[in-house]
Amino acid sequence: MKAYNEYMNKILVSETLHQRLVSSPDNVRLKSRPIMIKRYVAAFACLTIILLGVLTIPQLMQNNVIPMLGETPSVSQPSENALAPDTSSKYTLYFNKADFQVAANIAISGHFEQELTVDELNAVFPALVNTRTITATANFQSDKNGATLFNIDAHAVSAAGLKTYIQIGPGAVVLDYGFDVETKASDVLGTLVTAGYFETNSNSKGLRNVIYFATFKLSDVAYYVELGGTETEKEALKNEISELVGLLIKGGAGDLNVFHPVVPELRQDRLNLDEACADVDFGAYLPAEVPAGFVFEDALRFINQEQDALFVNWRKGMGYIDWRVSILNDNDKTRITSIVDKKNYDLSLYPIPRADSVPDDLREIVDNPIFLSEEITLEAVQARTYKITDTGDESGSRMCFGVLYGDILVEIRVKGASSEAMFDILQQIKK
Repeated sequence: MKAYNEYMNKILVSETLHQRLVSSPDNVRLKSRPIMIKRYVAAFACLTIILLGVLTIPQLMQNNVIPMLGETPSVSQPSENALAPDTSSKYTLYFNKADFQVAANIAISGHFEQELTVDELNAVFPALVNTRTITATANFQSDKNGATLFNIDAHAVSAAGLKTYIQIGPGAVVLDYGFDVETKASDVLGTLVTAGYFETNSNSKGLRNVIYFATFKLSDVAYYVELGGTETEKEALKNEISELVGLLIKGGAGDLNVFHPVVPELRQDRLNLDEACADVDFGAYLPAEVPAGFVFEDALRFINQEQDALFVNWRKGMGYIDWRVSILNDNDKTRITSIVDKKNYDLSLYPIPRADSVPDDLREIVDNPIFLSEEITLEAVQARTYKITDTGDESGSRMCFGVLYGDILVEIRVKGASSEAMFDILQQIKK
């Protein structure tokens, strides 16, 4: 993932698309969206999806990398003393050619997740635990009546390092790929399997990537299996997915009744400005006033397993003040800087395009530094302020940074307000 992030940091996009991307909950998260679970697709499809503006970024499927394995209850590893399963039977799949790719997002109301324990992995993947290293996450949906299983996302890594994505769901799954013609199914141990493959366009070296996938049902449990890589690996990929499908069917339907989820605290409440200011946890960290012309747009109080935050947004034409308040977490701590360390935040040191001028080891902190409230100065805010003139966009000063008040983090993203005005607002908080 680190290599992927470093690569994406070198990509330049328009300011309009930049604003759409950073408004995602997975980035600066100054606005929140409904919980969306993106189906895992091959790594070479990620760039296209992001540049099209899809705001949920899929995880990478890296076939040639075996993850670091520790003594964790959510990883099932083959035992050295386990008997090898009978793999003498060859399972033949007919792969239909897929005509198009579907970038489907799935909304889950009241979503929360939990990693599967070793016992749960044994119950859900009885035929794989002795042949593959498995990690999995169960996605649940909840309401006032409790929680139900939505699906399970899993990755199975072979001894050769091939990493296959497996999704299991009660009743049905949705394909990532579509067919324009009628498909031919394969019979594997009495179970009908619809398998397919999808090829990308050739890259600059004339090579294509290929994704193999298959779907089937065992009783009322639906399965989707996906494996991708370069076209030079296709025989190994086909053999691996065929063997996995056969093992899953031979092992029988996974036990989806093994879970006993406890619904965590979840909240997604739209608020007016008075309600936001009255929030017992974060309301005191909102501006008492905003610069003239800015009008309140919306506010959201959001809590899930990863976030506990208050989002408030004001607008003035194409200008904005986006405000996020949360409790400092461990990941945020790496972005804290002293005002003495100008290399960590002074944008005058890094001419646009900053993808070329900011050193890789400073990229994260320069993109969005965090100042201590007792240290921040007007000069520091001015060092975070810059202007960009784009066709179709109004001019205005832009800035993006955070300020830490004790253990409460305020992150702002601003266009159209002066450094002086924003510094005064930040100085008035909690006084």
